[in-house]
Amino acid sequence: MGSARYGASTAAGGGAEELIPVLLVEDEVFIRLANADWLRDAGYAVIEAAGAQEALDIIATGQQLALLATDINMPGKLDGLDLAARFRSDRPGLPVVLLSAHVPGDYSELADAALSKPFSASQLVAVVEGLIGRPWQTKNHGTGLNNAC
Repeated sequence: MGSARYGASTAAGGGAEELIPVLLVEDEVFIRLANADWLRDAGYAVIEAAGAQEALDIIATGQQLALLATDINMPGKLDGLDLAARFRSDRPGLPVVLLSAHVPGDYSELADAALSKPFSASQLVAVVEGLIGRPWQTKNHGTGLNNAC
């Protein structure tokens, strides 16, 4: 599996609170590392997956997630559009962002937002923040719910 850094704990409120992670799916390792670093630098927890099947395996564990950000064109039986459709089915109401050089014209059935590659750190962070709020809003406060979604 990809690097699964589940996020920083904080001591706010007297108890440990864990950030609810973003699932980032990208087969190009250097692009994935850069995107993950940008999100982590902004304060988000990130779980990385190198492809759609790896992402589905993570989703199947029941791991709490705040958002899916996925490339579209990836090797394997499933691409990012297939992954987005399955994620929407398994986790209704959670936001999806498509990250691709070839974003389809009408992606609204599968995603809440899309960024065309190449994009900047500030563009990625702004889209994520617009969908789930700032990192402190994606903490598990013991309710099991993501307060930003």
